Amino acid sequence: TLRVRELGLGYPSEELIRFRYCWGGCPNPKTNHGLVLARLKLWGGSSEELSGVLDGEGSPPSPCCRPSRYEDVAFLDERQRWHRLRQLSAAACRCLG
Repeated sequence: TLRVRELGLGYPSEELIRFRYCWGGCPNPKTNHGLVLARLKLWGGSSEELSGVLDGEGSPPSPCCRPSRYEDVAFLDERQRWHRLRQLSAAACRCLG
């Protein structure tokens, strides 16, 4: 729970809102794509072959937990005017990447 003022978006309001976010680890999926990337890494493919496929550390990029859907948040400011912040809070999370 945060005060609207703490969001840093310039709204003068002491109202509390629930700000949801995504966190946590994601397993590496056992997809054909992932299996081929792992095999290329084992074979020591040339940098040209793997360019743009592997990250700078030489391993396939890992999926990360990110919002897959957002929800709006409404609040009253200090002058009793309603404001709606579109797509502010995570409504659902997925492992992406």
